[in-house]
Amino acid sequence: MSERRIQELERQLQQAKAREEEAKAREEEAKAREEEAKAREENERREKEEAKAREEDERRKNQKTTVTEYLHNCHFHLYQNLKLADASKSSTGLATSVDGRFYPRWLRPWKANTERQHHQQFEEIRSIHGEERLFHEQSTTKNIGTSFIRKKAGNEKAVEYFEKSAVEEPTWNILEPIWKRKQLCQRYQCADLRFTDNVRDFRDESDDAQARRTDITPAITPPKLKPDGGGIRKGLDGKESVAFVYDYKAAHKFSVKHLEAALAKETLFVDVHEWVLCEQYARDPELRKQEQEEARIAMALIQVFNYMLSYAVDYGFVTAGKSLVQLTYDRAEPLVLRWRLCIPNNVEAQGTTEAQISQLYQTAVAQLASFCLLSLRSTTLTGRSLEEALHHANIHLRLWKVTRYKDPATPPESDGKASPSAWPSRGTDKTYLSDGSPSTNKYPLRSRSRASCKDATMPSQTRDDDEGGDGDKRGRAESHQRRTRVGSSTNKRGQGSNKRKDSGSKNPASAFTRQYCTQACLLGLKHGYQLDRKCPNVLSHDVEGNGRHPLDAMKFTQLMAKQLREDVYEVSLALDGWGKCGISGVLFKLEMASLGYTFVGKGTTSMNPSHLTHEGKIYRKLSNLQGYIIPVHLGMVSLDPGYLLPGGARVAHMMLLSWAGHVASSKRKSEANRSIQTIYENGVVHQDQCAANLLWNAERRCVMVIDFHLASLIPEPKDDSRIRLKRKGNALQSDHGKRSLPRGFLQSVR
Repeated sequence: MSERRIQELERQLQQAKAREEEAKAREEEAKAREEEAKAREENERREKEEAKAREEDERRKNQKTTVTEYLHNCHFHLYQNLKLADASKSSTGLATSVDGRFYPRWLRPWKANTERQHHQQFEEIRSIHGEERLFHEQSTTKNIGTSFIRKKAGNEKAVEYFEKSAVEEPTWNILEPIWKRKQLCQRYQCADLRFTDNVRDFRDESDDAQARRTDITPAITPPKLKPDGGGIRKGLDGKESVAFVYDYKAAHKFSVKHLEAALAKETLFVDVHEWVLCEQYARDPELRKQEQEEARIAMALIQVFNYMLSYAVDYGFVTAGKSLVQLTYDRAEPLVLRWRLCIPNNVEAQGTTEAQISQLYQTAVAQLASFCLLSLRSTTLTGRSLEEALHHANIHLRLWKVTRYKDPATPPESDGKASPSAWPSRGTDKTYLSDGSPSTNKYPLRSRSRASCKDATMPSQTRDDDEGGDGDKRGRAESHQRRTRVGSSTNKRGQGSNKRKDSGSKNPASAFTRQYCTQACLLGLKHGYQLDRKCPNVLSHDVEGNGRHPLDAMKFTQLMAKQLREDVYEVSLALDGWGKCGISGVLFKLEMASLGYTFVGKGTTSMNPSHLTHEGKIYRKLSNLQGYIIPVHLGMVSLDPGYLLPGGARVAHMMLLSWAGHVASSKRKSEANRSIQTIYENGVVHQDQCAANLLWNAERRCVMVIDFHLASLIPEPKDDSRIRLKRKGNALQSDHGKRSLPRGFLQSVR
């Protein structure tokens, strides 16, 4: 092969190689462009996904949540944001005084209220709400939670703020949709359930002030008389009642570590009682920390236990932010208080799997929601049943620093139970110490005690200033009086109560079915007029068949007073559950069964009836307007021992009145002003013209004015203008048979 041919072949080979390299370069370039395009596409896809994720996250944060999402947010964005102050910087000492209060003999676990049952209740709540988005957005919940990070909780007020915002409000949010479903309302026999920090006890503060002024002992803040809060349920009939009560405690005084140890002791209350009586806290500075904590815990539980007794509810709890102690009291085992400890911090998982979601039943909100629904199973006692319940407590339970339980040995759990028929009386209960002296019954202290009990002294104990104060001698004396009055009030009715034993077992409201007598009827009774044939009870009134009232006003008041004293629960029904109450009093529906008279009584818990006496003077001043512009006033009666209200107060005096009607519509402002003006022109300034005191009366077709405890008399004028007004007022009185005000009179006051 020639050299030329070889060169040609080499050239062709080089060209082929160059073409191959060029093709490879083009291929690599194309591949690079393809990879670059893929990278751009991947970046675009990733950016879209990130944008979508951000959008989804933003939407999720700002959209309503399901019940499980809401519980999750409440726990991790509210509850876990609670920061506790250093215990060393907080106050020390024992809890609020419980001197003279009832205390249980045994403290036992609430076995009927298990974790499994709470989980079932949680699942029921989940099934009720399903996947509906009804609750606060995550962003809203987070914003609320930031306030708990900024300031550490070191006292009851801080815990109260936290509990209301982070636990009670979310619990109400979860329960609120339930009451919008008729079927669920029927299931729970409840139309609403709300939390309140104003549980009524109807005690008149003026009585306490008067007692402090006349007491020779130094002024000491009295023990707290009502709970920090309560659950108020609204029945299907519209009646409100207390379902449970509760107290807040600072976390350092109710720590989880000490709680678990204290609650495990069946004899906690008896043990602490003996330490207090022996003044070990005052004389033994080295008393173990655990015993001091047990004393705080015991007194906190006793405090709520007494609220449960006085409001006659089966359920209560004590909460301290990081812990919740649920309590129940069954009157079938009168010496036992049962507990269940909830520690929401045990919830750790933040995932969305079914297993992780199922842990949410342990959160504070879920625990409280379950407790609320559980409390609806019981019925709050009122009236006679409340009186009897406190009487039975008085028989079985002892009073702190006053009486002891005789035998400290722990019996089998079944020993704590007793049927009502087996409840002993004071005379047969051999463990009852009637004189209340610790010296009459020595309790063997444990070997670690360093001092013996003083036989003749009743030591006081140190307290926290921020939680109340020490109970003084007056407090213990008042407790003795309450104990005596509860027992004597039941016995005092004696045969009168037995005659009506069957009626006492019925629903109290069901026995009071009569309609109220008309204004014309009761005005006729007061002035001796003919019976009002339009009164719904006229047939019962006309016992003599002559169309006249069978008794005059004085005999009527005397007979009603007699019936109220014989058995106040038989002839009166408290209307406080329907909102008919004031600061220190309650409205009652009264029935004189024998003659059918049905009217109202304005009762007051004040031992000093000056308010009612003052109102009586106003009614007498406005006698010509009674039955037209104001109710008919039928006199005042005193009760002994009185009608027992939830919280322990008693109605001591009652003013008898005709039923005026219901709150007038805001559209009737002109009629209301006309009535107020009429009262003014008749010599009285009302001074409390709120909506609750302006009632529409369909019979008289006008606004009636009530509640004259703030009213004042206008000084008599020197001219004859008052005489002219009086004549106009007399025109009303003479027109007793008509059901509306005289036309000319209404025109004259415009």
